Amino acid sequence: MHVYSCDERVRERIVAIDVAPDDDIDQISQGVAERMRANPDKQTLILTDLVGATPSNIAESFVSTPGVVVATGINLPMVLTAVCHRDEPFDELVDLVMKAGRESISRIPAA
Repeated sequence: MHVYSCDERVRERIVAIDVAPDDDIDQISQGVAERMRANPDKQTLILTDLVGATPSNIAESFVSTPGVVVATGINLPMVLTAVCHRDEPFDELVDLVMKAGRESISRIPAA
């Protein structure tokens, strides 16, 4: 994540995973699972773009994992809110991220 890459706390806690069309989906899923196993006491918020797209389908496979929440339809305000409020209790963080996503959509000028 380039916006906050200079912040050590962010670098340790946020991972961006690009899924190219020819990537091995099982390999990506295994990498995500390994990362979560390395921090078993941590809760995980996974943000993806489109429901039904490959990243969302990969993320959906982790929904039944305790402590994992998947949110789709990601936009930049959601990402920035997740980073800025990373120390909030997890459930509050999820609520803030979802609210930021909804409230950042507007028409200019307002109709």
